[in-house]
Amino acid sequence: MKKKISFAAILFAVAMLVAAPMAQATTVTEVQAMLASLKTKTETVAITGKQADKERAGLLGKLNEASLKVDQAKFCDAIQKLNNFKTSVNALITAGRINQDSTLGTTGTELLADADSIIAALNELQVQSTGAACTF
Repeated sequence: MKKKISFAAILFAVAMLVAAPMAQATTVTEVQAMLASLKTKTETVAITGKQADKERAGLLGKLNEASLKVDQAKFCDAIQKLNNFKTSVNALITAGRINQDSTLGTTGTELLADADSIIAALNELQVQSTGAACTF
């Protein structure tokens, strides 16, 4: 009986060691869910001005391109698309044309923070797949 318990305990310990890193790993599915959430926020954030619809479409296009790059496992390219997204959002913030009042809904700053979280997750995927983070 002791041999069975000892063998089971050792087997369990080995299984836990192997499974532990996997539980903390970021997955493509998780990143795609984060991108979907950012897309939803981008669709609803208040943007003002004559070109608001065109600018929103441009922001969503950048997120769609990032999503495609994630599906292709081109994580550094996806990060570049998100950096382009951030540049556009920052321009809208600077111009005072995107909501910055959290009591009125999603803000430009919130979009930037979400993009930064996705970039961090993409860098983690890049490290998992190649051993090195993206450099720009």
